[in-house]
Amino acid sequence: MGEDLITDLKQEFESGGNWPYTVGAHQFVSNPFAEQWPDERLFAGYEAELRELQENIQRNSNTFVSGPFGTGKTILTKTMYTILEDVDGYEPIFVPVQKGRYGKTMAKRILDELDEPIDPTANQAALYNDITTALEERYADGVRTVVFFDEVINGSDGTLRQILHLQRDIEDWEPVLVFNGTAHMLDQVHAKIEPLWDRIDDEITLAGLDPEGVLDLVNKRLRYYCAASEWRDGEGCAHDEGSVEPFTRESVELIHQDVTPYPRHIRRQCNEIIEAAARQERETIDFEFVREALAEEVSRKLDGLSDVAFDTVELLEREGELTANAITEALEVSSYHVNEALTTLEKEGLIRATDGTRGMEYKLTEQARRELSNVQQS
Repeated sequence: MGEDLITDLKQEFESGGNWPYTVGAHQFVSNPFAEQWPDERLFAGYEAELRELQENIQRNSNTFVSGPFGTGKTILTKTMYTILEDVDGYEPIFVPVQKGRYGKTMAKRILDELDEPIDPTANQAALYNDITTALEERYADGVRTVVFFDEVINGSDGTLRQILHLQRDIEDWEPVLVFNGTAHMLDQVHAKIEPLWDRIDDEITLAGLDPEGVLDLVNKRLRYYCAASEWRDGEGCAHDEGSVEPFTRESVELIHQDVTPYPRHIRRQCNEIIEAAARQERETIDFEFVREALAEEVSRKLDGLSDVAFDTVELLEREGELTANAITEALEVSSYHVNEALTTLEKEGLIRATDGTRGMEYKLTEQARRELSNVQQS
């Protein structure tokens, strides 16, 4: 068996057998939408919010980046973290908040990010003291520390209180904190740990990408993975000029219209669509192909829903936008099961969450509404 064959077989296992995918002058060795976020150049759609975060950090203002699941909170904060890594005078720390209390694992992660030695026998209090000492030394040397706490929704009240003390206990200076989480988590901080709430100077809310933001996201993904593009040291191709080939502009605009326009949902949907196109060796991913692919995907998702989730979908189709409390009352089930269903529906891109006059309200996406009508008719 030759080396080329072995390489080909490995590649086919990794790609599902549909790659490389060649369309005109473009060649994609792997699916451009499969990886979550391999390069900061793929950041798209939230330029104004990124600049606002930059200004807040320069002013030493603590910031809470809020938005529903999949809106791009982690990508926004991770992009700023990556930028600060290359800026003299700043030392960023990125800390995924784990479920439960502020434990030794989280403290060790902070020390590891600071390139500080970690005593494996130290208790939590000792590790915490090591962190404060390291931050004070950096301040004395003229280095500003920015701590990014990712997915604060995972943290308990104890976690948040420990984060508060981490900032309070630094002598003469407070490190800049950047949180990300849902609006519901921000409300919890306000209600339960007011001293931490008082230290949050600004909230940046991510509400989804506009059509141009989605086109930018798709273009950058295709450009990054196209062997002919300048980003891949090729001779250059239409992707370098903003093209979304093999998609058409109309097909990408349909994705924006019918899919919840959050980066995570857009990426996942484009992943499925281009995978199907590669399998069929299509030259163009046009409006009609995308429309059929979206309908099939939504139908599959609806078939896999729990009873409470499907009842929620039917209720939203009849009543329009509703709060979680209104859904709970209408379905006469526990709020726990309703919130679990709403989380599933939101992650699947079947509903959108918006701030309404009565609080957070939920509505079906257009594609989910159409496919539900087809299911009911059949």
